[in-house]
Amino acid sequence: MAIGRPMQGVILLDITGGDAGHRGQYFDFLGRLLNGRRVMSSLPALFAREPVLFPMIEESIGLYAVYAAVRSLLGRRTAGLLFRPLPVVEGASWRQKAKQAVLRCLRALPRVATLTILPFSVDARFASIAHDWIYDLQFWDLHVGDSSPHARRAGPLAGQILAEANGRSVCVALGRQDRAKGFDIFARAYVDDPSLRERSLFAFGGKVDDQLGELASAFEQHGGKAIARFVSDEELLDLYAAADLVWSCYAPDYDQASGIFGRAMQSGLPVVVRAGSLIHRFAASEGVPHLAFDPAAPGETLAFVPPRETPEHAAERARRHAAESCRRLSMAVGQAPEQAPRASGKVF
Repeated sequence: MAIGRPMQGVILLDITGGDAGHRGQYFDFLGRLLNGRRVMSSLPALFAREPVLFPMIEESIGLYAVYAAVRSLLGRRTAGLLFRPLPVVEGASWRQKAKQAVLRCLRALPRVATLTILPFSVDARFASIAHDWIYDLQFWDLHVGDSSPHARRAGPLAGQILAEANGRSVCVALGRQDRAKGFDIFARAYVDDPSLRERSLFAFGGKVDDQLGELASAFEQHGGKAIARFVSDEELLDLYAAADLVWSCYAPDYDQASGIFGRAMQSGLPVVVRAGSLIHRFAASEGVPHLAFDPAAPGETLAFVPPRETPEHAAERARRHAAESCRRLSMAVGQAPEQAPRASGKVF
């Protein structure tokens, strides 16, 4: 994607610090994308002339509101990315109702831009608390700059999983395995359904929540492939390489954009999503190959594995998402869309 160089940089305000998980890669990618610099001291950034971006509003919505209000009065621009808008618009608790009220007030301020990381089309209520939206960076980052999800050859772990599958389809679950990520549903479906085990190999890579340790053991005893530990980036890529389906069937209280889902979509892999979830609606609207999982009939849901997309089709969608997201991000921080920089690398 040929993109030029911006006239001004952007301050990426990091209020919690550290590079745990993929946090460091996330800041690095945003920095390259917006010619940004990561700042961990909040007071100097409050009065900075450059635009300030909160990469994750949820880390402190109060601080974001103060910044947005003060900087708006000073004639300076503030933007923020909202990762979990659904609990806010549903307003089930007083805390969420307070967030909803704050974000609605911020919509009236000039030079403030709150952006969700899913389009308003998946839930029109998002427009009541945010100015605009982008596609989650992990829906398109592999196709920006010189990156490509198809350049890497499958490694030994992928070969091992495919050998164990012995012609069966492979469904993989990635990352921390807990109830929020639907691991209990994933493992229980495999343990309880012999016909599913005949057709498919289920495999997961990631640490298992202590409360689900017994279920993880039963899963392995019934022939599931368990890598119950932190997996390296190379192993993660191998799990994708071996997959025919990627598990993205998350609990109702974890209803948000998903990097695991995004990785699969960029690679053209079919996904398993919870019926009615935000990413189910998104997948349906974008034509992403998917299965809408019914916990009451797991074997029937997974009886047919959709074919994967061609690399060209998946790449075309990702480039479209990238172009639209860069345009909206650039406008939010006051850069002309054609001035957004070329970024290479990826966010995990």
